[in-house]
Amino acid sequence: MKNFKQKYGSWALVTGATAGIGAQFSEQLAKQGLNIVAVARNQSNLDALKLKLETKFHISVKTIAADLSKQESNQLIIEQTNELDIGLLVANAGAENNGLFIEIDESDESQLLALNVVSPMILSHAFAKRFVRRGKGGILLLSSLFGYQGVPFVANYSASKAYILTLGEALNVELKPLGVDVTVLSPGLTKTSMTENMTIDFNKVPITSHSPEVVAKIGLNALGKKATVVPGLINKIYAWENRFIPRTWPVNLFGFLINRAIIKH
Repeated sequence: MKNFKQKYGSWALVTGATAGIGAQFSEQLAKQGLNIVAVARNQSNLDALKLKLETKFHISVKTIAADLSKQESNQLIIEQTNELDIGLLVANAGAENNGLFIEIDESDESQLLALNVVSPMILSHAFAKRFVRRGKGGILLLSSLFGYQGVPFVANYSASKAYILTLGEALNVELKPLGVDVTVLSPGLTKTSMTENMTIDFNKVPITSHSPEVVAKIGLNALGKKATVVPGLINKIYAWENRFIPRTWPVNLFGFLINRAIIKH
């Protein structure tokens, strides 16, 4: 892994910082000596993360308790970090809904879009401008293997992740000449609480599973080297098959697999 402190500076901002992949991003960056602005909804979880990272790695952690599905929370983050020389943004926070699209509450789907799409866009826009002014910076966006095609029964989630994938691919080209690295990490199945809470039996879906530690490391290693990265060989095949076969084939395949794996109540 590159020296992130030397390349990007002394502060990184991580959203969804207290659990799963986000907690690993926070720890791996702190291990490199970066100070962390940790964003999550639960203040007690933030306090626990702050104590752990500051004690273990002797760095500083600023916590911001915020629900990023609310637009004012994104502005709060921007305002509360004005005085910090942040050089790296890891837009990790996200949520999923699964089931038949017409049976999921519309307000839940709107909230998903606010968190998965609007928040990363707002934060990327604000911090990219800061990074360009300072002449260097990095943005790591979190998409999903499901972002590479429509996926029935997680339709809105996969669509939200497709937005992140295409946004990051474009920003990688736009911002690189201005000194800013942009990479999109698209994990497959990852052992997190979000996955555990889904009403899907992933043992029936042939995709590679990884730990949050491995996924975070792969994403950080790819930053500045690749526009996109997908952990796992089988997952890479799923991501790339759209280049060689009609898009309807993987959409129908995932529809069959997810429908078969949904836990019926």
